Amino acid sequence: MRQYNNILVIIEPKKDHQLALERAIQIARFNPKVVITALRLIYDFTNEVHFLGKKAERDTQQDAEEVARGELERQIADTLALHPELKDKKINIEPKLQWVRDIAEGMLLETNSGKYDLLIKGANHHGILDSIIFTPHDWNLLRHSLIPVVIAKDHPWDEDNTIVVAVDFTSSEKQLMNILLLREAQLLATITKSKIHLVNSAPVVLPTVMLEVPNYAPELYAESILAEHKRRIMEFAKMHSIPENQCHIAEGMPDDVLPKLCQKLHANTVFIGSLGRSGFGAALVGNTCEEIVDFINADLFVLNHKTVTNDKGTAHTQE
Repeated sequence: MRQYNNILVIIEPKKDHQLALERAIQIARFNPKVVITALRLIYDFTNEVHFLGKKAERDTQQDAEEVARGELERQIADTLALHPELKDKKINIEPKLQWVRDIAEGMLLETNSGKYDLLIKGANHHGILDSIIFTPHDWNLLRHSLIPVVIAKDHPWDEDNTIVVAVDFTSSEKQLMNILLLREAQLLATITKSKIHLVNSAPVVLPTVMLEVPNYAPELYAESILAEHKRRIMEFAKMHSIPENQCHIAEGMPDDVLPKLCQKLHANTVFIGSLGRSGFGAALVGNTCEEIVDFINADLFVLNHKTVTNDKGTAHTQE
């Protein structure tokens, strides 16, 4: 099982409240071995400023780096100050500055460098145009990261909270993802003493041809679909020693059902798999993870199809 000993945190330069860093610190208090790398990316402007000489360019770059370093160290100190209960504990935070030409690419390259077990990034609000035309930085990470990604939300986070695992039994690939998600959830539940709940949605889409069948009752079809989903989630729960009262299922589409179930359970962390779609298909189709990211007031812990976990640690596979 994966151990979160090396956590990469993306620092948001224009935000006073560093949600991602705060979440990493809260995880680190349960594990003294954790090393947190606080990454501040600096946009490399040198190609756009042609009138500077080499010396002036170096001086300007050095000045910008000193300002960024000072700001980063202040942000780390301010975030630690929010947790006076940790003043007697050593939280190992290493500041890191990195010049990049492309912010999204810089995040992904560092994330996939093989140095880290977990990435934490603060949530950003997605507008309609962002969702259709552009790929926001966090969506890019969700699709292509080789390690688990946590999208941190602004909410209380402590021991004895509810961890939700969104399971899906519609394909063998997704059933394997269920196991990987549960492994990750069990690790977090162990260190935070939290309960794991399984949630599943049962979309009922009546085939058009069935509407023409005499004496056909749509409600019976819906009941059979719901019963089949319930059977699968109960079998999965029994296999992994999860009590029946911690399994929840509702009729409807995932993007409608999952946020409601998470709210009902007062979830503070939700584990979900991402198909990792990209390109034009992602803009038109999306996937469940990206459709609900703005509608769940909990940290999203995301695994995609490029992330493979085993009992010895972490192995990565690429397409």
